Amino acid sequence: MKHLESEFEGIKGLKIYYQAWFPETPKAVIQIVHGFGSHSGRYLNIVNKLVPLDYAIYADDHRGHGKSEGKRNYADFLDQYVEDEKLLYEIIKKQHPNLPIFMLGHSMGSFIALYFTKKYENLLNGLILSGTGTKAGRKVSRFLKFMAKLFSKIAPHMKMSTGLDAKLLSHDPEVVRNYEQDPLVHTDKIPMRLSYEVLKYFNEVQTFVNTFKLPLLVQCGSEDKLTAGTEILKDIFKMEDKTIIIYDGLYHEVYNEVEEDREKVLKDLSDWLENHI
Repeated sequence: MKHLESEFEGIKGLKIYYQAWFPETPKAVIQIVHGFGSHSGRYLNIVNKLVPLDYAIYADDHRGHGKSEGKRNYADFLDQYVEDEKLLYEIIKKQHPNLPIFMLGHSMGSFIALYFTKKYENLLNGLILSGTGTKAGRKVSRFLKFMAKLFSKIAPHMKMSTGLDAKLLSHDPEVVRNYEQDPLVHTDKIPMRLSYEVLKYFNEVQTFVNTFKLPLLVQCGSEDKLTAGTEILKDIFKMEDKTIIIYDGLYHEVYNEVEEDREKVLKDLSDWLENHI
């Protein structure tokens, strides 16, 4: 397995770090879009499953995340993440001009992937979502939504606590421990601007995904407490080729669950890909 680390110039001139893993002769490419406060290095279970099956994997660190430049966890708009992913897509396409490209978005990365698809659906051969939903996972009051909207304009860099409990990510205590000790993970606070952008997503998502036509795979846990609204996903997506799997008892990071469970999830992922290339 070959491993590449590099960077590109993102929107507004920020240096965006990315890495890639290659088999000898790839047959398709997966572009991974990571979640809030996380980074590209937390998807090695996917890498170790798919690269031996001859898939190339590319993943960047969002602006303000991981090894990329930018104020911590900050973006002016979700669209800046989308356009950074478009730049990474162009790098992939240049390196692999004749290969199918699938986008895999997790959690906030699934929101970014959906907005990417809204703008650039014709560029992708398929869309994969995990840890996704149509509602915030914890109850968000109208007052909090109002405050996020207000301060996103007058104090966009001001931060609020996320209240994220790492134990809700996975049943595997090693995954939780590594997450809590990872120096590149920063999920304790979220800027008001990004908070508003994420809340806005939940208001908008159902208004545009019903037009998508590309093949879709959704993999979520039934006990995911960090996002909600998975029960209506099968209704809001209208494409003919859709596979929505809700895994009984699993938490937010289905690819990082205990070994027996994650192997089932990863096999479903690889089987779906094999049927779509």
